[in-house]
Amino acid sequence: MYFSFINLWCSKNLVDTQYLLWRILEHYWSDFYYDNDPFSEEVDLVFLNTCWFISSGREEMFENIFELLNAWKKVCLLWCAVQYFEKLVKEEELSDEEIKKRETLKQNRNLYFLSWDEVAHFSPDMINKKAPHIMTDFVRSDNARAYTNLDLWYEYLKIAEGCNNHCAFCIIPKIRGKQVSLPIKQVIENAKNLIKQGAKELILIAQDSTRYWIDLYWKSQLFELLEEIDHLEWDFHYRVLYLYPDLLTQQHLQKLTQLKKFIPYFDIPFQHSSEKLLKSMWRFYDYKQALEFLKYIKEHFKESFIRTNFIIWFPWETEEDFQHLLSFISEDYFDNIALFEYHDEPLAPSYKFKDKVDDETIRERFERANTLVNELLWKREEKLKNKEQEWRVMDIEEDENWEIWYTVLPFLHCPEVDESYIISWWAISQATHKSWKKVKNDNIQIGDSVTFTLL
Repeated sequence: MYFSFINLWCSKNLVDTQYLLWRILEHYWSDFYYDNDPFSEEVDLVFLNTCWFISSGREEMFENIFELLNAWKKVCLLWCAVQYFEKLVKEEELSDEEIKKRETLKQNRNLYFLSWDEVAHFSPDMINKKAPHIMTDFVRSDNARAYTNLDLWYEYLKIAEGCNNHCAFCIIPKIRGKQVSLPIKQVIENAKNLIKQGAKELILIAQDSTRYWIDLYWKSQLFELLEEIDHLEWDFHYRVLYLYPDLLTQQHLQKLTQLKKFIPYFDIPFQHSSEKLLKSMWRFYDYKQALEFLKYIKEHFKESFIRTNFIIWFPWETEEDFQHLLSFISEDYFDNIALFEYHDEPLAPSYKFKDKVDDETIRERFERANTLVNELLWKREEKLKNKEQEWRVMDIEEDENWEIWYTVLPFLHCPEVDESYIISWWAISQATHKSWKKVKNDNIQIGDSVTFTLL
């Protein structure tokens, strides 16, 4: 049987997909043959690993399933999607259209499901029969991983699964269960394996990285873990995604200044600045605390990159709350800002909140915030020009005129998250020459580090 994978949305899902891929290739290589094109004529089975915690994610899931089924593929859904179909969702919480899609798919003979436990112990007979599913929370796989990003010089290192925060707008704890931290020894072994296989950058991920180990010992051990990673041999760097701000202290930030391989990239999802709204979101920090963090980072790191998320028009958001947020954004602490419209999800506690913002106000506020963010980020992007810095080569392509084009990413930017740039061979060679860095331009490869000034 020829098979393929589609992984949507989530880098945490991608790590789990890699574990399943290696299990299949290692134990069932005589039964399964991998093709990286899920729509290839030879492919019989496609594993679809997707998320459904907001309506747009569910819509993307449905589109992919129907497209694959219409192409006469067998489709096997993994993890979160299985819970959507079989565990969590009540019909009264869905639209009539979504109920119809859901029931149509559940009856399709070419749609299969694998839960956490089944994926960790996958065998081919799980595909060939409609067996009852073991609906468990996260089950750690003991398999090795297939590394799918090494050609791009980075790979993800998952340190925990699940979440205990229960923010009012979010249903991730319902989907992925309570937090389960992976043992430090296992994380370090995974890191060593990735580095030995050629990873030049490790991206640590969890739903809430700051709470690493708090489920085991009621105290975060994230920064102790980072110190162990920092002491590993070899030439590599690492960054951490999703630092939940309520447990962060200036003592923690001070520890980060002493780490030699840590990339000063701070992914801190503040969500809003209004203390009233933060309380209604069930986020346990305030505006003053946020400012202290941001000022400390700017003052104590020679270079840094700060990314955040904000939710626009959460229930009860007044014009005063919104103006407070705009003022916070205008202080220009952030190198990247993701704006999200509030999703009124039926499974989330905030769905029952009253005094929702009306549609006209929603559109007007989002436009104003988006315009401000774009102006600020454009000014930051302009500052990149005429500044010598280190870049990573992400991709190399040749057009019909034999012109070579490089996709490059500033060293501080995070792959798949932050802005990359496409420049020509002529531009990179001229820039490299002007910055007096010796680079054999004809031999530049994907993953190489090149220092030059963007003209």
